[in-house]
Amino acid sequence: MILYISIALLTVLAARWGLTKREYREERGTRAAAMSRIAYALIFLALFIPAALRSNTGNDYLKYVDFMHLIRSNAYVPTETGFNTFVRAVYAASGYENYLLVFALLSAMTIALFLAAVRDQSVDFFLSFFLFMTLGYYFQSYSTVRYYFALAIVIYSLKFFLNREYVPFLLLVLLAAGFHKSVLVVLILYPLALIPWNAVIYLCGAALCAAFAAFPDFWLKVVVKLYPSYEDTEYLSGSGFNPAAIARCAAVLILAIIAAGVNGESFSRKIHREKISASDPAERFYLHSTVLALAIYAFCSFLPIISRIGYYLTMPQIFYIPLLLRKLPDRKRKVFTGLVMLAGTAYFILLLRRMSSDGLRLLPYHSFLFYDLPKILSEMRD
Repeated sequence: MILYISIALLTVLAARWGLTKREYREERGTRAAAMSRIAYALIFLALFIPAALRSNTGNDYLKYVDFMHLIRSNAYVPTETGFNTFVRAVYAASGYENYLLVFALLSAMTIALFLAAVRDQSVDFFLSFFLFMTLGYYFQSYSTVRYYFALAIVIYSLKFFLNREYVPFLLLVLLAAGFHKSVLVVLILYPLALIPWNAVIYLCGAALCAAFAAFPDFWLKVVVKLYPSYEDTEYLSGSGFNPAAIARCAAVLILAIIAAGVNGESFSRKIHREKISASDPAERFYLHSTVLALAIYAFCSFLPIISRIGYYLTMPQIFYIPLLLRKLPDRKRKVFTGLVMLAGTAYFILLLRRMSSDGLRLLPYHSFLFYDLPKILSEMRD
């Protein structure tokens, strides 16, 4: 736990010198730009080194080692083609089953993409990075490494989508789908979040939410059709009810209402106008994605894996919250920024308390420098 707290403190402190892409261009050649480069490097190394050195840390670490062993043996695995090809390439280049290098490379690419996304898309590098760390995106990437790599690709590609550069966005999504096919839902959800909403869309959305709530067994069968490997597994057992995610989405919407009221415009008028901001479609996207996430978490909680869809919609909030805070007057901005940081810190403390649970297994932290990996399932069978 001390290690994780130290990582969070060190990187958040370094983020104080980080500049957004726009700020960096304005400060090019200055001391501030040089400090920003140093901060980026320090943050990357502080995040990458413990991720690369970990062993059997994460709830599915051993399962992935087993999957990679089966991939090299040309046996059936439920993982996607892109991941399988990547593993075979690393193993072929290494000459042996170098699963440590696979985890290290995936960690490096995931961290680099997340940092690039924050640098390119946020209006406040420090606050967005603070939320990235305290909301647990980095620490949870120690588990489900395929999913978090796909998530990192999609969040990075969001800048292309919002700039209407759809070809690079689509290519990056297809690349991400080669590692975790759940990412394909963004091809429906992201355009839906970007377009202006009218009464027809609200009515259709309400009807769909009612259908999810009324016929959970039907939708579970649909999920099994899409993910046959999930049938009779822990992925479809239990509940996906997430009160923290629901509360977070509700809080973000309240902040959006407050920010709209500051500008002298009612929130209902703002969301029903043809365009929330003609010059900034990102604001409309962030608002609608938060509404969609709230609906999904509230009405699809019977799906234990619902968070894998919800994260595609909630992670952009690390960009949306600083954008909303910028709209507030100085005094009110300071108050709400403090509240946001207090809430993020409280969430991080709760996350630390759950890190040893079966769903995370981030504690105790083990490194291959001092710890031998237990036998994987395939070795036990042999």
